[in-house]
Amino acid sequence: MQPGIDYFIEKLDPLHQPNKFSLGPDQDLRPLKSFIQQNALEYQIANVAVTYVAVLPPLEPNARPRVIGYITLTCSEIELHGTYPLQDCEHANRYSSMPALKVARLASHAEYAGNRIGRVLMEFAIAMAADHIAQNVGCRFLITDAKARSIEFYEKIGMTLLDTEDNRARKEPVMFIDLNKLVQDAD
Repeated sequence: MQPGIDYFIEKLDPLHQPNKFSLGPDQDLRPLKSFIQQNALEYQIANVAVTYVAVLPPLEPNARPRVIGYITLTCSEIELHGTYPLQDCEHANRYSSMPALKVARLASHAEYAGNRIGRVLMEFAIAMAADHIAQNVGCRFLITDAKARSIEFYEKIGMTLLDTEDNRARKEPVMFIDLNKLVQDAD
C-alpha cells in the first residue's frame, strides 16, 4: 500500500467511517479503538486534539471513506530535567519544560498490519511539526508516551527515550524528537 495511491491522509471528518476500525483481540488496545469511534471528533471540535486519518477511498458512490489508521496530535510540553540541554539557546535551559507537540494516539487497523501505515502517519506528524508548527509557534519537540512494546518502533523513526530514572521506570515512557535538529540535519 502506498499513501496517495491506495490511501490518503486527511483531517478527521464526520464523513469518515471509523465504526469498522479494528485493532484485533488485544484488550490493551481497546481504548484506541473506542477513541476513534466515539471521542476523536468531539475532541477535535473542542480544540483539545486533532486526529488525522489514513482512509481508503470509497469503492461505491455515496460510500464513506474507511479509516485504516489514525494519529491524534495535541499541544504539550516536555520536562527535560537537564538531560538534554539546548546548545543553541542556553538561556532557555533555565526553564523546567519546553514546548512540544504530542502524539497522543497512534493506531492502524489490524487488517492492514505490515503496510507501514503507522510509520507513514508518524512521518506525516513529524513533517507537520517541523515544517509548520515549530516554524510558526515556537515548538521545539515532538513527543509521545510510548507503550513498552512500541519503543523500538519509535526509535526506528528517530525518537529518543528521555534519559531519566523516573522516565525509564514509567509504564509509558516519554520519547522525543528535537525538531530543530531535524531542520538542521535537512539543510
